[in-house]
Amino acid sequence: MVDEKRFDEQLVEEFNIEFDFDETKFNRFLAKAKVDLDSAKEQVLYELGCGTFYNKGFFLTATGVLFFGLQPEKFFPQSYVTCVRYHGNSMASVIDRKDLYGDLVSLVDESEAFVKRHTRLAYLFDGFKRVDIEEYPYKAIREAIINAVCHRDYPSRNNVFVNVFDDRVEVISPGTIPDNLTLKEVYGRSHPRNFKILELFHKIDYIEKIGSGLKRMEELMLFHGLKKPVYETNRAFFQATFLGPKEKILELVKPSNVLDLHELGLNEDQVKALNFFQNKKQFSALEYQKLLGTTKRTAQRHLKELIKNGLISKQGIGKKTIYSMT
Repeated sequence: MVDEKRFDEQLVEEFNIEFDFDETKFNRFLAKAKVDLDSAKEQVLYELGCGTFYNKGFFLTATGVLFFGLQPEKFFPQSYVTCVRYHGNSMASVIDRKDLYGDLVSLVDESEAFVKRHTRLAYLFDGFKRVDIEEYPYKAIREAIINAVCHRDYPSRNNVFVNVFDDRVEVISPGTIPDNLTLKEVYGRSHPRNFKILELFHKIDYIEKIGSGLKRMEELMLFHGLKKPVYETNRAFFQATFLGPKEKILELVKPSNVLDLHELGLNEDQVKALNFFQNKKQFSALEYQKLLGTTKRTAQRHLKELIKNGLISKQGIGKKTIYSMT
């Protein structure tokens, strides 16, 4: 049985470190974490916060079992991940399903591999160069899977789900945000339910910066040309939904000679004006103002921003000022 501490610090007394411990997983973790095994295994585990000396013996915590157990599911049957590829956009028909068991690092890696296997890779040619286009930014989905196994409510009997549809990917974790906090309150902040589990993922660089997961997923999706993830939570689960490009997958990557003006922070009026004056080459501030139906002051501000971005140049002074497309 386990004691009554916080879950990730609970001692698992049934776990036999001689028979249930996986040396390969342990050594692989130490290599990734750049930790030298320069003392007894038990001492290193103690320093990692994965075990303690108790009642003339050494016992692993729940964190230690989930990372280094030969079969963690023997002690925590709910600690697996179910990955499902559905046909279409509903749950009516299943193409593939895998119930993944094992240590938490393997669960993350194998779940990500499942998503990659069941999502598309397109390509186009930019001149003579082939450009591969992934349907999703897999770093974002990987981050969601890590969050799910880190922050899930382990006492819950439910497991983590990764659902792949034609139009989206869902990562569902048992348990709501701890301490009755809202999404807004935890956005950009660290408030882990299982701090020791989170800490071990951080040691092997599976987590870049604690507390930045939600924001980083949004940035990765937007940079990929997709919408921000949709986050949902209630008393039973936390869900991150990644909406895909559908038939517009080829639009996720632009040829190298195409400049997206919106990426420079330009507004719709500025983009409209640049497209309009593209063939004319030269124009005045008054022409810019009349085209957009804006004020002189606004037109001047727009033009200064366009000059700053190197999209137009300015010649002359006062009323003789002329702007040229660059």
